[in-house]
Amino acid sequence: MSDLPSAPTEAVAPARLSPFERSRRIFARPPAAWDDLKDRGQWLFPLLLGLGIWLLLQGLAFDTVTVPMMLDQWSTMVANGRMDATQAQHMEQFFTGNPAARWIVLAQQAIVWPIILLLQALVIWFGAGFVLGTRFRFRQAFDVVCWSGLVKIPELLLFFLMAWRRGTFEGVHLGLGVLVPEAETPSKLQLGLTTFLDFLGPFEAWWAAVAVLGVAAITGAPRRNVAWVLVALYLAFGVFLAAVNAFFHPGA
Repeated sequence: MSDLPSAPTEAVAPARLSPFERSRRIFARPPAAWDDLKDRGQWLFPLLLGLGIWLLLQGLAFDTVTVPMMLDQWSTMVANGRMDATQAQHMEQFFTGNPAARWIVLAQQAIVWPIILLLQALVIWFGAGFVLGTRFRFRQAFDVVCWSGLVKIPELLLFFLMAWRRGTFEGVHLGLGVLVPEAETPSKLQLGLTTFLDFLGPFEAWWAAVAVLGVAAITGAPRRNVAWVLVALYLAFGVFLAAVNAFFHPGA
């Protein structure tokens, strides 16, 4: 009896993970957190979670860190003749006595957060979709950025805790930027070097590793190839931001 051709079997779609299960896997088993994101995104939950934590921390630090830092900066600008004393006094009265000031700052931060995520997704999309030549949509890159960003939550908590204890965001480093000696008036080179070295740290390495696993799982590309491309683009992005920070900040 001749063998009859068997009917083709349909590929079984991966089970859809709940946001909470995916969050658990991001921390516990990151390679198993991505399969069902190939055809259907789920970026809203991590985006809102990260944004909510960011705004909460910014709100808690407003009176103890943000406002004192602004007052110090305005005092320095007045002393250097770069700001009128009357203008500085009006701004101080607004930010210390008007409740609307807090909401203005938080609204600005609410815009900054998704813009940063979109820029990161653009870099990852370029690396995986164009440099590696894989079929990788921008939505998938945004999923990777939003979900891998969950591992940065401990970094955010630690950063704001250190800033609260110091009373300023300046001089708070969780990366290799801590190795650069602090100066009362740092030069532009010091500012740029510190910014770049802050891109190199344990939390940043953790985030990069999870992002590499996510891109490799969704595209099917070898993890080693993905790692080489994304790390190179990450370092280039760090150099760019370091140059921008040095250019727009006054230095010695």
